Amino acid sequence: MTRKDFFRWVDDKFISKGVILLSFTGYLLFTVLGLGGCKNVDKKSPQQIFRYNEDVSVTTLDPAFVKSQSEIWIVSQIYNGLVDLDAQLRPVPALAQRWELSGDQLAYTFHLRRDVNFCFVDKLGQLSQRRMVASDVVYSLSRIADPALASPGAWIFAGKIDSQLNRVFLAPNDSTFVLRLTKPAASLLGLLSTNFGYILPKEFAAKEKSEISRNPVGTGPFYLRRWEEEIKLVLRKNPHYHEKDEQRNPLPYLDAINVSFVKNKQTAFMQFVAGEYDFFNGLEGSFKDELLSDHATLKPEYAAKMKAIITPFLNTEYVGYYLGDFPNQTNWLQDVHLRKALFYAVDKPKLVRFFRNGLGDAGDRGFVPPSLNELAQKEAESTDGWTNAVAEFRKSSYAQQKQKPMILLSTTADYLDMMVYLQETWGRLGVNIKVDIQTGGMLRQLRNEGKLMLFRGSWIADYPDAENFLACFYEPYFSPNGPNYAHFSHPEFNELYANIESGKGGVDGSVRSQNIAKANAILMDQAPVIPLYYDKSIRLMQPWVEGLTNDAANRLVLKRVKLKR
Repeated sequence: MTRKDFFRWVDDKFISKGVILLSFTGYLLFTVLGLGGCKNVDKKSPQQIFRYNEDVSVTTLDPAFVKSQSEIWIVSQIYNGLVDLDAQLRPVPALAQRWELSGDQLAYTFHLRRDVNFCFVDKLGQLSQRRMVASDVVYSLSRIADPALASPGAWIFAGKIDSQLNRVFLAPNDSTFVLRLTKPAASLLGLLSTNFGYILPKEFAAKEKSEISRNPVGTGPFYLRRWEEEIKLVLRKNPHYHEKDEQRNPLPYLDAINVSFVKNKQTAFMQFVAGEYDFFNGLEGSFKDELLSDHATLKPEYAAKMKAIITPFLNTEYVGYYLGDFPNQTNWLQDVHLRKALFYAVDKPKLVRFFRNGLGDAGDRGFVPPSLNELAQKEAESTDGWTNAVAEFRKSSYAQQKQKPMILLSTTADYLDMMVYLQETWGRLGVNIKVDIQTGGMLRQLRNEGKLMLFRGSWIADYPDAENFLACFYEPYFSPNGPNYAHFSHPEFNELYANIESGKGGVDGSVRSQNIAKANAILMDQAPVIPLYYDKSIRLMQPWVEGLTNDAANRLVLKRVKLKR
């Protein structure tokens, strides 16, 4: 089935979007090619202010409680952690100049910078500062680990530290911080680079959560100047920020960041095209086809008007199986041959090209994205997918049934077209699939409770380590108490995961890389999941934006951005 035939078939079954897309396309072309961008009429020079939109609400700026990308992007401008990540997502010093790990791998000693200050702002907008010291670090990380706070970030220390936090987080002096573990944790530095590792002033210990949420104080390149919820948020340059560029010029270059909250993404995109925003993140299906070729490049008429950065993103899009038992119902997906048949039948390169315009890589190297699995290239094999699918299907107990039982494939509405494509593909194989549409919240609830046999999902890395993806199949993490939604159980995999988590054989050595590759290979062999593609993110920016980059964690780093109109 060609792409054109497929979409004609989908339109016949559902609703044609032709008129809507034609209207949108015409307006978009007129805006891009006719207006050429509107001029900003604010009194303050537009060269000093970086503007972008968030269509997702921001409800808190307390790094202990932020979870959405929209919130993380903002707090990352206000705060720093002991550790940051470089462009390759490797841990590098931030508030800590350096660190040492003890021989037993149970104690990290961080030596702090002495030129870092918190940026306090009063009700009149006046700034004051205080040097950051080790006791601030003790307060910040103890706060995350304290069960009484109930931070969603408490998991970064779960099972790794003593319950007596005064034995865990220590400040021998103002410039030295010590973190003691109860067992080795190979991913600890990566975990500390997340927003849950950001450092707050110890004065916050006397404040309510709500006050910290609304009045953040950090050491970052910007500070909060104004926040009108659902309308606008303004960050100003921190004049006391400690970092400098390679020429010893102080960072950041920008004077301010202006974030608006237009909920309709299509409206916000039109405003970007008209020059009202400097940056736009992501593309919806309604205008993805218009802007992008099927090889993830801007079409020529748009490439002349805007810039794009397309980057691999640590997100695996997949179809998951539940391998547990269902009451009074046979779970046909407990048969590995049927699972493999469904996996092999999907033409993943074609799926990425047709449904994603090339924004992704085919999910043919296991659940762990190749950028986190050094040996992934050696695992990938060129196979005749459909031939393998037919062979595996014939071995399955499902294939022996005269009346093929129905299997529900649950999804949300925004992935309906892709799931219908899978339904049609698996139907040709001989599998009776029915697409079941759920809201996002209901799908997650039913998935966590083990009530969905087959479901669409995505796993975005919380931290840049293969361990984060492999955790989804570790037996002690059976849902609803963890992310093992498949209820996958495999003794050899469990042993490998435990060694990966602890860093047995070397935290950063080849042994850990080999264990990651072996664990990923087990998932490929046992097929508790169908990786569809490894996602890519797209950022659009105006021609005058310089210094804006991206990485596989999709971080928004603005301290080196310049606007040159």
